[in-house]
Amino acid sequence: MAKVAGYLEQRRAGFSAVVDVPSSKREAVGSKRLKKGLATRDKHVAKARLAKALLELHARIDAACRHNADTDPVTAEAMAYREQMEAVRKPGGGVYQPETVWDPATGTELVVEVDIAEDIVRETIEARGGEIAAEEGSDRAKAFADIAMGRATPLKHHVETWLSEPGKRGTVRAPRTVMEYRAMLDSFALWLGGEGLGSTLEGVTRVVAGRYVSSLHKQNRSPARMRDILAALSTYWGWLEARGFARRGGNPWKEQDIPKVQKAQALRAVTDSEDEDDGLRPFSDDELVTLFAKAPDAGMRDVMALSALSGMRIAEVCSLTVGQCADGIFDVRGTKTKAARRKVPIHPDLQALVDQRRDGRESDAWLLEEAGEPDKFGKRSPNMSAAFYRFRTRAKVDDRAPGKTMSLVNFHSFRRWFVSEAVKAGTPVHVVRQVVGHEQPKSDVTLSTYFKGELTEAKRACVASVMLPAKVRKVLGVELGEQPLEPGATTAEAA
Repeated sequence: MAKVAGYLEQRRAGFSAVVDVPSSKREAVGSKRLKKGLATRDKHVAKARLAKALLELHARIDAACRHNADTDPVTAEAMAYREQMEAVRKPGGGVYQPETVWDPATGTELVVEVDIAEDIVRETIEARGGEIAAEEGSDRAKAFADIAMGRATPLKHHVETWLSEPGKRGTVRAPRTVMEYRAMLDSFALWLGGEGLGSTLEGVTRVVAGRYVSSLHKQNRSPARMRDILAALSTYWGWLEARGFARRGGNPWKEQDIPKVQKAQALRAVTDSEDEDDGLRPFSDDELVTLFAKAPDAGMRDVMALSALSGMRIAEVCSLTVGQCADGIFDVRGTKTKAARRKVPIHPDLQALVDQRRDGRESDAWLLEEAGEPDKFGKRSPNMSAAFYRFRTRAKVDDRAPGKTMSLVNFHSFRRWFVSEAVKAGTPVHVVRQVVGHEQPKSDVTLSTYFKGELTEAKRACVASVMLPAKVRKVLGVELGEQPLEPGATTAEAA
């Protein structure tokens, strides 16, 4: 018997057969390595069972690759023939030009007229289809012939071209959006393979689309996530129609609507998101005292203070540089909308903190070094947001309804607290909107359309009107110009 790639691995539970998946096939298989337990702790029995188990693991790899158009060798071969066919096909009515084609019968290249060349390529495809039918069955042969002859197109054949072009709003898609769209198409392609359906554009009918939606329901996907998935697939099909790669009016996703129900509570089970959802609330004074008194380090204490006394989102706080905090102003470059690009006066209770962090540092240095370097999407806030979630739950600052996984308080509660305090202090709402970067309502034409000014003094008064509880100010050392307490330290007031 020929040697089969793989090896024997021993664990406490016994022996297993292990195969390392080639790097070119890992995406299709979804793993770097496959294992199969041999149900024995006897090494001699394990060796006797090893060969059969390795063959089964290799069969799993081959099956996964066949279900994935990107790694299926038959699909790759069909696309190569399709390129040949497209090269020799010309629009009708023109003068045929000689073409050079490969003749498998003689093993040489022949110069033939275009109409003859097309016949040769077609006969070659038919002959290869016969071989595939004998080896892998008629369904595989038909799929090969359909792709090779241009009657079918692999599902993801145009994906990279689609993602490289601007979206509906004319803007280039963010790297994270591109990654999510690729993952959504990959998941759909894997589902098609698992269901024994052809992974081609033409094979995705309204019935197939409906079956996929039903499968998402069975996986207990949240309605919001399902809407995102269907929106991505529908956008891809709309682009295909516009470019002539799919039949007009044949978008199978357009009527696969997901009812809008109460948003899933599990979205914030792992980290504190900054999205604004119904039911979430500001921190109470007691919760603020607990958070600031138990802050594990200066970075956590300062990011909380900066958000609570400015209304900035965590992403905005983490993206501040030393140069953006000069002359008593936070120059917020914005993370969400046009209104998010704004100037926010620095609160008097934050000035000492900001001056200390700016002292002797270059203008392009991060104000909050503790947030680390940007991730692959250019974001610095995710790690800080996750760290705050862990700290908040350890400090028992939580508010979960029975049976719910999402807390009604998260980091965004600092922003909610700022807005609430500013409004309670009598600040006009349109001024608060400018401070926190909310769009003025379109129904108010005066503010949304006509007014383009900057309410500098009004914004300064708005910020100054918001005061943290006395016990928190004691922790921050802002009363009487005292030094802030060391993180985690307690006093009689802030214990």
